[in-house]
Amino acid sequence: MGLELATHRRGGLAVVMLSGELDIYTVPVFRRGVDEAGCTGVVLDMHEVTVLDSSGLGAIISLKGRLPTEGRGVAIVGATPQVLRVFDITGTRDSFAFADDLESLVDGMKADPDARGN
Repeated sequence: MGLELATHRRGGLAVVMLSGELDIYTVPVFRRGVDEAGCTGVVLDMHEVTVLDSSGLGAIISLKGRLPTEGRGVAIVGATPQVLRVFDITGTRDSFAFADDLESLVDGMKADPDARGN
């Protein structure tokens, strides 16, 4: 199926909307897309992600590690139960801020440095 990305900025944050599969085959597309955003804070909108494998999770963790610690970090909105399961199984869920609603997550990341998932 592949992976499609659409990126826009909101208050210094990059909102990256993902659609499709974030797996070993699409990680290069993901990395290019988030690198081009050029922000110190990234919100991954995963409402339409159908597959997340260990390579995709590794790319998300790597993204978090590449962002400056004084930035806003990485947060995830709209993760499906299948996607959340990957974070739960690997014990990485507590490393990120999760929300169902993009508005509240973006507002929280702009206002509260502790909500940044770093």
